[in-house]
Amino acid sequence: MIITSCSTAPKESSINSQFIEITKNSEFSGVTILENNFEQSPYQRKFIVAAPDHKKFAEFNNYFQLGILAAKEKYKIKNEISFVKQDDLNLSEANKNFLIGPLSKEIVKKIDGLLLSNKALLLNDSVENFSISLSQKSQNRALDNYLEDKDIKRIGFIKDTQTSTNNSNSFRSLWFSKENDAITIEVGENPTKRIENFLDVTESKDRYALIDKASFSKVEFVPRTRKDFEQIVIFPENLTRLYEIASLVRFNYGLDYEIFSFTSDFNQKIDSNEISLHNITLIDHSYENKYGFDLPKSRSFCLGFDAMLLSFAIANNIKGEIRGLLGIYEINENELISRSYLN
Repeated sequence: MIITSCSTAPKESSINSQFIEITKNSEFSGVTILENNFEQSPYQRKFIVAAPDHKKFAEFNNYFQLGILAAKEKYKIKNEISFVKQDDLNLSEANKNFLIGPLSKEIVKKIDGLLLSNKALLLNDSVENFSISLSQKSQNRALDNYLEDKDIKRIGFIKDTQTSTNNSNSFRSLWFSKENDAITIEVGENPTKRIENFLDVTESKDRYALIDKASFSKVEFVPRTRKDFEQIVIFPENLTRLYEIASLVRFNYGLDYEIFSFTSDFNQKIDSNEISLHNITLIDHSYENKYGFDLPKSRSFCLGFDAMLLSFAIANNIKGEIRGLLGIYEINENELISRSYLN
Protein backbone atom coordinates (compact mmCIF):
# COMPACT_ATOMS: atom_id res chain seq x y z
CA MET A 1 0.00 0.00 0.00
CA ILE A 2 1.39 3.44 -0.98
CA ILE A 3 0.50 6.34 1.30
CA THR A 4 0.48 9.65 -0.53
CA SER A 5 -0.58 11.75 2.45
CA CYS A 6 -1.77 11.30 6.01
CA SER A 7 -1.92 13.17 9.31
CA THR A 8 1.19 11.42 10.64
CA ALA A 9 3.37 12.25 7.64
CA PRO A 10 6.30 14.48 8.66
CA LYS A 11 6.08 18.12 7.65
CA GLU A 12 8.50 19.48 5.08
CA SER A 13 10.17 21.66 7.72
CA SER A 14 10.88 18.59 9.85
CA ILE A 15 13.19 17.06 7.23
CA ASN A 16 16.69 17.73 8.44
CA SER A 17 19.16 19.10 5.91
CA GLN A 18 22.12 16.84 5.18
CA PHE A 19 25.29 17.79 3.29
CA ILE A 20 27.45 15.66 0.98
CA GLU A 21 31.04 16.84 0.51
CA ILE A 22 31.87 18.54 -2.80
CA THR A 23 34.92 17.23 -4.70
CA LYS A 24 36.91 18.50 -7.68
CA ASN A 25 37.17 15.12 -9.42
CA SER A 26 35.85 15.35 -13.00
CA GLU A 27 36.01 11.64 -13.83
CA PHE A 28 33.14 9.23 -13.30
CA SER A 29 33.70 7.17 -10.16
CA GLY A 30 30.18 5.87 -9.58
CA VAL A 31 26.88 7.42 -8.58
CA THR A 32 26.26 8.87 -5.12
CA ILE A 33 25.06 6.32 -2.58
CA LEU A 34 22.28 8.13 -0.73
CA GLU A 35 21.75 5.26 1.70
CA ASN A 36 24.83 6.50 3.56
CA ASN A 37 23.03 9.73 4.43
CA PHE A 38 19.80 8.46 5.92
CA GLU A 39 18.18 5.15 6.76
CA GLN A 40 14.73 5.84 5.35
CA SER A 41 13.24 8.63 3.26
CA PRO A 42 10.96 10.92 5.29
CA TYR A 43 9.36 12.23 2.08
CA GLN A 44 6.16 10.25 1.65
CA ARG A 45 4.23 11.85 -1.20
CA LYS A 46 4.43 10.89 -4.84
CA PHE A 47 6.65 11.97 -7.72
CA ILE A 48 4.83 13.18 -10.83
CA VAL A 49 6.84 12.76 -14.04
CA ALA A 50 5.70 15.09 -16.86
CA ALA A 51 7.04 13.69 -20.14
CA PRO A 52 6.49 14.67 -23.80
CA ASP A 53 4.02 12.93 -26.12
CA HIS A 54 4.93 9.25 -26.18
CA LYS A 55 4.02 8.73 -29.84
CA LYS A 56 6.10 11.66 -31.06
CA PHE A 57 9.08 10.96 -28.77
CA ALA A 58 8.71 7.21 -28.41
CA GLU A 59 12.41 6.24 -28.21
CA PHE A 60 13.31 9.08 -25.87
CA ASN A 61 10.40 8.30 -23.54
CA ASN A 62 11.16 4.59 -23.44
CA TYR A 63 14.75 5.03 -22.27
CA PHE A 64 13.98 8.08 -20.12
CA GLN A 65 11.33 6.11 -18.20
CA LEU A 66 13.68 3.13 -17.92
CA GLY A 67 16.18 5.49 -16.30
CA ILE A 68 13.55 6.74 -13.85
CA LEU A 69 12.64 3.17 -12.88
CA ALA A 70 16.29 2.08 -12.66
CA ALA A 71 17.00 4.84 -10.13
CA LYS A 72 13.82 3.96 -8.21
CA GLU A 73 15.01 0.39 -7.93
CA LYS A 74 18.64 1.20 -7.10
CA TYR A 75 17.75 3.62 -4.31
CA LYS A 76 14.80 1.53 -3.08
CA ILE A 77 12.46 4.47 -3.44
CA LYS A 78 9.05 3.47 -2.06
CA ASN A 79 7.15 6.57 -3.19
CA GLU A 80 4.51 6.32 -5.90
CA ILE A 81 5.65 7.54 -9.33
CA SER A 82 2.98 8.85 -11.69
CA PHE A 83 3.76 9.38 -15.40
CA VAL A 84 1.65 12.05 -17.16
CA LYS A 85 1.79 13.89 -20.48
CA GLN A 86 3.46 17.27 -20.01
CA ASP A 87 0.61 18.97 -21.88
CA ASP A 88 -1.86 17.57 -19.32
CA LEU A 89 0.12 18.74 -16.30
CA ASN A 90 -1.96 19.88 -13.33
CA LEU A 91 0.09 22.46 -11.38
CA SER A 92 -2.19 22.26 -8.34
CA GLU A 93 -1.59 18.53 -8.00
CA ALA A 94 2.12 18.97 -8.77
CA ASN A 95 2.54 21.46 -5.92
CA LYS A 96 1.05 18.96 -3.48
CA ASN A 97 3.65 16.40 -4.52
CA PHE A 98 7.02 16.57 -6.34
CA LEU A 99 7.18 17.40 -10.05
CA ILE A 100 9.83 15.93 -12.37
CA GLY A 101 9.72 17.71 -15.75
CA PRO A 102 8.39 18.86 -18.12
CA LEU A 103 10.90 18.90 -21.00
CA SER A 104 9.27 21.42 -23.34
CA LYS A 105 11.07 24.77 -23.37
CA GLU A 106 7.77 26.57 -23.78
CA ILE A 107 6.08 24.85 -20.84
CA VAL A 108 9.17 25.20 -18.62
CA LYS A 109 9.33 28.93 -19.35
CA LYS A 110 5.62 29.24 -18.56
CA ILE A 111 5.70 27.47 -15.17
CA ASP A 112 9.21 28.46 -14.02
CA GLY A 113 8.92 29.96 -10.54
CA LEU A 114 5.32 28.83 -9.98
CA LEU A 115 6.41 25.79 -7.96
CA LEU A 116 8.21 25.57 -4.63
CA SER A 117 11.93 25.00 -5.09
CA ASN A 118 11.90 21.87 -2.92
CA LYS A 119 9.00 20.35 -4.85
CA ALA A 120 10.14 20.45 -8.47
CA LEU A 121 12.97 19.58 -10.84
CA LEU A 122 12.40 20.89 -14.38
CA LEU A 123 14.07 19.14 -17.31
CA ASN A 124 14.97 22.14 -19.42
CA ASP A 125 16.92 25.27 -18.53
CA SER A 126 15.03 27.44 -16.05
CA VAL A 127 15.74 30.54 -13.95
CA GLU A 128 13.70 30.22 -10.76
CA ASN A 129 13.25 26.48 -10.21
CA PHE A 130 15.91 23.78 -10.04
CA SER A 131 16.55 22.24 -13.46
CA ILE A 132 18.80 19.92 -15.46
CA SER A 133 18.90 19.45 -19.23
CA LEU A 134 20.72 17.88 -22.16
CA SER A 135 22.05 21.26 -23.34
CA GLN A 136 25.76 22.01 -23.73
CA LYS A 137 25.80 24.31 -20.71
CA SER A 138 26.99 21.60 -18.29
CA GLN A 139 29.65 20.47 -20.80
CA ASN A 140 30.96 24.03 -21.14
CA ARG A 141 31.17 24.32 -17.37
CA ALA A 142 33.03 21.01 -17.06
CA LEU A 143 35.83 21.98 -19.46
CA ASP A 144 36.00 25.55 -18.15
CA ASN A 145 36.38 24.32 -14.57
CA TYR A 146 39.05 21.80 -15.60
CA LEU A 147 41.14 24.42 -17.42
CA GLU A 148 40.67 26.95 -14.62
CA ASP A 149 41.80 24.45 -11.98
CA LYS A 150 44.99 23.88 -14.00
CA ASP A 151 45.43 27.65 -14.41
CA ILE A 152 45.35 27.37 -18.21
CA LYS A 153 45.04 30.73 -19.98
CA ARG A 154 45.87 29.78 -23.59
CA ILE A 155 44.55 26.84 -25.64
CA GLY A 156 44.11 25.80 -29.27
CA PHE A 157 40.79 25.61 -31.14
CA ILE A 158 40.30 23.54 -34.30
CA LYS A 159 36.97 24.26 -35.97
CA ASP A 160 35.60 22.16 -38.80
CA THR A 161 34.34 24.45 -41.58
CA GLN A 162 31.78 21.78 -42.47
CA THR A 163 30.00 22.07 -39.13
CA SER A 164 26.73 23.98 -38.93
CA THR A 165 26.41 23.68 -35.14
CA ASN A 166 27.00 26.51 -32.70
CA ASN A 167 28.72 24.48 -29.97
CA SER A 168 32.02 26.20 -30.74
CA ASN A 169 30.50 29.65 -30.26
CA SER A 170 29.05 28.96 -26.81
CA PHE A 171 32.26 27.66 -25.29
CA ARG A 172 34.45 30.19 -27.09
CA SER A 173 32.26 33.01 -25.74
CA LEU A 174 32.64 31.62 -22.21
CA TRP A 175 36.40 31.19 -22.65
CA PHE A 176 37.10 34.66 -23.99
CA SER A 177 34.78 36.33 -21.46
CA LYS A 178 37.43 35.54 -18.84
CA GLU A 179 40.19 37.30 -20.78
CA ASN A 180 41.79 34.05 -21.87
CA ASP A 181 43.66 33.54 -25.12
CA ALA A 182 43.43 30.96 -27.91
CA ILE A 183 44.97 30.09 -31.26
CA THR A 184 42.19 29.19 -33.71
CA ILE A 185 42.20 27.52 -37.11
CA GLU A 186 39.45 26.27 -39.38
CA VAL A 187 39.94 23.12 -41.42
CA GLY A 188 38.08 22.06 -44.54
CA GLU A 189 38.12 19.09 -46.89
CA ASN A 190 41.92 18.64 -46.78
CA PRO A 191 42.95 19.48 -43.21
CA THR A 192 46.44 17.93 -43.26
CA LYS A 193 48.44 21.03 -44.22
CA ARG A 194 46.36 23.33 -42.03
CA ILE A 195 46.96 21.23 -38.93
CA GLU A 196 50.65 20.89 -39.77
CA ASN A 197 50.92 24.68 -39.88
CA PHE A 198 48.78 25.02 -36.76
CA LEU A 199 51.21 22.85 -34.79
CA ASP A 200 54.15 24.75 -36.30
CA VAL A 201 55.95 21.64 -37.57
CA THR A 202 56.18 22.78 -41.21
CA GLU A 203 59.28 24.90 -40.56
CA SER A 204 60.96 22.00 -38.72
CA LYS A 205 60.31 19.69 -41.66
CA ASP A 206 61.73 22.23 -44.11
CA ARG A 207 64.89 22.62 -42.01
CA TYR A 208 65.25 18.84 -41.80
CA ALA A 209 64.97 18.54 -45.58
CA LEU A 210 67.83 21.04 -46.06
CA ILE A 211 70.05 19.39 -43.44
CA ASP A 212 69.31 15.90 -44.74
CA LYS A 213 70.18 16.93 -48.26
CA ALA A 214 73.53 18.44 -47.19
CA SER A 215 74.49 15.66 -44.77
CA PHE A 216 76.41 12.47 -45.62
CA SER A 217 75.17 10.65 -42.51
CA LYS A 218 71.71 9.69 -41.30
CA VAL A 219 69.92 12.50 -39.49
CA GLU A 220 67.59 11.64 -36.61
CA PHE A 221 64.56 13.86 -36.83
CA VAL A 222 61.58 14.58 -34.56
CA PRO A 223 59.88 17.94 -35.28
CA ARG A 224 59.05 20.16 -32.34
CA THR A 225 55.45 21.21 -32.07
CA ARG A 226 54.55 24.57 -30.61
CA LYS A 227 54.69 24.85 -26.82
CA ASP A 228 52.58 27.97 -26.19
CA PHE A 229 49.54 25.80 -25.43
CA GLU A 230 49.03 22.22 -24.27
CA GLN A 231 45.28 21.71 -24.75
CA ILE A 232 43.32 21.53 -28.03
CA VAL A 233 39.55 21.64 -28.33
CA ILE A 234 38.15 20.21 -31.58
CA PHE A 235 34.74 21.29 -32.91
CA PRO A 236 33.96 18.73 -35.66
CA GLU A 237 30.92 18.19 -37.85
CA ASN A 238 30.55 14.58 -36.72
CA LEU A 239 32.42 11.78 -35.00
CA THR A 240 34.17 10.65 -38.20
CA ARG A 241 35.68 14.11 -38.59
CA LEU A 242 36.68 14.11 -34.92
CA TYR A 243 38.67 10.90 -35.43
CA GLU A 244 40.26 12.30 -38.60
CA ILE A 245 41.30 15.64 -37.10
CA ALA A 246 42.57 14.10 -33.86
CA SER A 247 44.60 11.52 -35.79
CA LEU A 248 46.24 14.30 -37.85
CA VAL A 249 47.25 16.12 -34.66
CA ARG A 250 48.85 12.95 -33.34
CA PHE A 251 50.41 12.10 -36.74
CA ASN A 252 52.03 15.54 -36.87
CA TYR A 253 53.92 14.83 -33.66
CA GLY A 254 51.29 16.36 -31.37
CA LEU A 255 51.48 13.42 -28.98
CA ASP A 256 51.60 15.45 -25.76
CA TYR A 257 48.56 17.65 -26.31
CA GLU A 258 45.36 17.08 -24.36
CA ILE A 259 42.58 16.82 -26.97
CA PHE A 260 38.98 17.56 -25.96
CA SER A 261 35.67 17.37 -27.79
CA PHE A 262 32.11 18.22 -26.81
CA THR A 263 29.54 15.60 -27.77
CA SER A 264 26.25 17.45 -27.24
CA ASP A 265 25.57 17.67 -30.99
CA PHE A 266 26.51 14.06 -31.84
CA ASN A 267 23.84 11.43 -32.41
CA GLN A 268 26.03 8.62 -33.73
CA LYS A 269 27.38 5.69 -31.79
CA ILE A 270 30.85 6.46 -30.44
CA ASP A 271 33.70 4.15 -31.44
CA SER A 272 35.55 3.58 -28.16
CA ASN A 273 38.57 2.17 -30.03
CA GLU A 274 39.01 5.39 -32.02
CA ILE A 275 38.67 7.48 -28.85
CA SER A 276 41.30 5.37 -27.11
CA LEU A 277 43.64 5.24 -30.13
CA HIS A 278 43.78 9.04 -30.50
CA ASN A 279 43.55 9.67 -26.73
CA ILE A 280 40.56 12.02 -26.95
CA THR A 281 38.85 13.28 -23.81
CA LEU A 282 35.09 13.42 -24.36
CA ILE A 283 32.95 15.84 -22.37
CA ASP A 284 29.67 14.04 -21.82
CA HIS A 285 27.88 11.59 -19.51
CA SER A 286 29.45 8.55 -17.85
CA TYR A 287 28.60 5.82 -20.43
CA GLU A 288 28.27 3.43 -17.48
CA ASN A 289 24.87 1.96 -18.32
CA LYS A 290 23.53 -0.88 -20.44
CA TYR A 291 23.38 1.32 -23.59
CA GLY A 292 27.10 2.14 -23.52
CA PHE A 293 28.27 4.43 -26.30
CA ASP A 294 24.88 4.62 -28.08
CA LEU A 295 24.45 8.34 -27.44
CA PRO A 296 20.69 8.93 -27.92
CA LYS A 297 19.68 5.95 -25.79
CA SER A 298 22.35 6.62 -23.18
CA ARG A 299 21.45 10.30 -22.80
CA SER A 300 17.74 9.56 -22.44
CA PHE A 301 18.40 6.82 -19.87
CA CYS A 302 20.88 8.98 -17.93
CA LEU A 303 18.52 11.97 -17.86
CA GLY A 304 15.77 9.79 -16.40
CA PHE A 305 18.10 8.19 -13.85
CA ASP A 306 19.54 11.51 -12.68
CA ALA A 307 16.14 13.22 -12.62
CA MET A 308 14.86 10.59 -10.20
CA LEU A 309 18.07 10.60 -8.12
CA LEU A 310 18.16 14.41 -7.82
CA SER A 311 14.43 14.71 -7.14
CA PHE A 312 14.72 12.15 -4.36
CA ALA A 313 17.67 14.10 -2.88
CA ILE A 314 15.94 17.49 -3.16
CA ALA A 315 12.69 16.17 -1.65
CA ASN A 316 14.70 14.88 1.30
CA ASN A 317 16.65 18.13 1.75
CA ILE A 318 20.07 16.74 0.80
CA LYS A 319 22.59 19.41 -0.18
CA GLY A 320 26.11 19.32 -1.58
CA GLU A 321 27.41 17.07 -4.37
CA ILE A 322 25.28 14.44 -6.11
CA ARG A 323 27.06 12.33 -8.74
CA GLY A 324 24.72 10.80 -11.30
CA LEU A 325 25.14 9.13 -14.68
CA LEU A 326 24.64 12.32 -16.69
CA GLY A 327 26.99 14.47 -14.64
CA ILE A 328 27.98 15.99 -11.30
CA TYR A 329 25.54 18.26 -9.47
CA GLU A 330 26.00 20.78 -6.67
CA ILE A 331 22.83 21.59 -4.74
CA ASN A 332 22.47 24.45 -2.29
CA GLU A 333 19.53 26.44 -0.98
CA ASN A 334 19.17 28.60 -4.08
CA GLU A 335 20.58 26.77 -7.09
CA LEU A 336 21.53 23.50 -8.73
CA ILE A 337 24.77 23.61 -10.74
CA SER A 338 25.63 20.76 -13.09
CA ARG A 339 28.81 19.82 -14.94
CA SER A 340 29.51 16.90 -17.25
CA TYR A 341 32.14 14.22 -16.83
CA LEU A 342 35.48 14.23 -18.62
CA ASN A 343 35.80 10.72 -20.05
